[in-house]
Amino acid sequence: MTAIAKLVDQQHAHLAVLKQIILKEKGALADQNADLLLSLASEKSQCLKDLKANDDILAAHSDKTQLTQQAELIHKMDIIKAALTECKELNEQNASLIEMNLASLNRFAQALQASRNATSLTYNDKGKTSTISSLGNDLKA
Repeated sequence: MTAIAKLVDQQHAHLAVLKQIILKEKGALADQNADLLLSLASEKSQCLKDLKANDDILAAHSDKTQLTQQAELIHKMDIIKAALTECKELNEQNASLIEMNLASLNRFAQALQASRNATSLTYNDKGKTSTISSLGNDLKA
């Protein structure tokens, strides 16, 4: 096996690890497991750094023309591109889950705020609810 073929196989291995991390991340998002999400974010960041470093080595490799000329390497590169596309799609799904969770938390925070002191509820310039703690504090009745 040539050096460039080994690099291609490493790239595929990095993408396989990334996919597993993204799938674990999806589970952690569904379970709302913040501790697991934090550790997975660290793993994901390191995996992306490794992926980028390997990609840079491939791009600068003296035999990189083989990637588009050798049938075996062309096939492996097609598999890698498909894996990368799948990782991107899964990551976009996770981003949507994060957005939905943030919106849900925002609604929950507003509901808590409203129930805490309904008489002093007001809206700020961005349309979010807030309570003004000084409202009614200077009454002398």
